[in-house]
Amino acid sequence: MIAARLAQAHGDCWSFHPAAPRHRLDDVRLRRVLDYIDANLQRDLSLTDLAQIACISVYHFSRMFRAAVGMSPQLYLRTLYLKRAKEMLAGQHLSLADIALATHFSSQSSFTRAFTRETGMSPGEFRKRSR
Repeated sequence: MIAARLAQAHGDCWSFHPAAPRHRLDDVRLRRVLDYIDANLQRDLSLTDLAQIACISVYHFSRMFRAAVGMSPQLYLRTLYLKRAKEMLAGQHLSLADIALATHFSSQSSFTRAFTRETGMSPGEFRKRSR
């Protein structure tokens, strides 16, 4: 009982710090996945591909990636694809349909919707303002 009282009174010195929970990707796996994404962004990356790189199931990968990065893998990829689309709109004279396909959107209209949602302006407006 005395030991319990001492531990309670001086808990800062005796506090127990459990190991970090295993609900997020460790740094090695996260770096491996992020490096793979950067090297293969021109490809159509699937959740299955990324989970295999991390050597865990798709379900656990999705949960653990979200905990580590703060967004789902799909949202992370879409953000990178839209960033790439902005660069293409500013620097190249490709059609919107070509940019949509190059950034892995299923159609020009789905690209335009996602781009407008992300930036607050259409791809055409963005192109005019960036020149």
